[in-house]
Parts: sequence; structure tokens; C-alpha cells
Amino acid sequence: MNAIDVIQKRLTIIFNEWAKRYAADPASFSDILDKEGNPVEDYGRCCAIYFDKIAKEMDAAGLLPRLEAK
Repeated sequence: MNAIDVIQKRLTIIFNEWAKRYAADPASFSDILDKEGNPVEDYGRCCAIYFDKIAKEMDAAGLLPRLEAK
């Protein structure tokens, strides 16, 4: 699998995990969304930090594909 394929697959898995967590507990996303459910001013940065957290958790559990060293 080439690097682009691995990155796309990783992002797909991370986005799906984010969606699953949001569906299970929308209130836990209060630092990303305001009370009306709109993105906070720095939404992109907040999401990047959260996605990185998910990626680290999933990498530690062996749930994400990795780039193969050549």
C-alpha cells in the first residue's frame, strides 16, 4: 500500500471513530462546539488536537495501518 493510501485509510478510520464518539456523547464535544452545536472559533485546531489523540490511542491499540519502512 502506498503512502497516500495509508494516510487516507488512517484518516477514514479516525473520522469514523470521531463520529462514533460524537454519536455516543455529543455533550463531550463542548470544547469544539458551542451550546447551539456550532463550531467554536478555532474549530479546526481543536479537531486536529482531538484527531491526534484518537490516532495515538488507536495506534497504541494496533487499530490503524502504518507506513511500512523501506
